[in-house]
Amino acid sequence: MRSPAFSLLALAAIAACAPFPELDALGPDTGPPPALLPLDQLVEQAQSPVEDRGAALAARAARLKARAAAIAPTPPAT
Repeated sequence: MRSPAFSLLALAAIAACAPFPELDALGPDTGPPPALLPLDQLVEQAQSPVEDRGAALAARAARLKARAAAIAPTPPAT
């Protein structure tokens, strides 16, 4: 009598041998590999200055509230 763990391991091994047609359809990668950058340059790119988004978020919230009011058939009960 085989243990369930052995059966599970055998099924996993069989599944690992399955081909991946999605990856094969992509074809060979003919482009050049991406350039490797020093860590300092990557950190500088990640810490780019971010503008104040408060006004943009307030305007978006106002547009969404107006849209919700236009969609609602009756005012919601409070």
